[in-house]
Amino acid sequence: MNNILSNEVNEKTNFLPCSKIKPSIHPTATVRNSQLVGNVIVEENVHIVNAVIRADEGTPFYIGKGSNIQDFAVLHGYTTQENNNPIKKSLINIDGKGYYSIYISENVSISHGVLVHGPSHIKENTFIGFKVTIDGANIGSNVEIGAHSYIKNVNIPDNIAITPNAVITQNTDIDKYIVQTTGLNKRIVEVNQEMAVAYNG
Repeated sequence: MNNILSNEVNEKTNFLPCSKIKPSIHPTATVRNSQLVGNVIVEENVHIVNAVIRADEGTPFYIGKGSNIQDFAVLHGYTTQENNNPIKKSLINIDGKGYYSIYISENVSISHGVLVHGPSHIKENTFIGFKVTIDGANIGSNVEIGAHSYIKNVNIPDNIAITPNAVITQNTDIDKYIVQTTGLNKRIVEVNQEMAVAYNG
């Protein structure tokens, strides 16, 4: 197992240099043609293909079990350390789990061309559509974000769908972009887990 430093934020925290902290990838996860840099924790049955996941400037990252990160997705974060001290505004406190630049919960789909920039949290069973930008946002569980949307510095509630091409930069913007949910993420997660088995076959 690679050395993963504690991400407890205190005066002794030292997130960098990332060259000394390697990704921790569960044996059941599939990672193909992708760059993973720094303190990236990848849980079981995750499927990552053709993606860039850079926990260097912003760190650490967590990718929960059953999630998938598709072609040309990029995960990066704002600086989480200065003069060997943590920058708390660039981190998310996940209850009982510590501080993260990016935290992706279980069974999340990050589709083609998505940019997730920390500090961001995407909760379980959520689908992020093609070429969406998530920047410093908290996305609830069972959410669908339509393609080409821009989501910044907001809290998207659970159990809603957002129309394609939405621009949401304050919480008061959310209501005008809500549409009917489709439940599509369940099948996408299933397909990606089937592909992961095929890749490893």
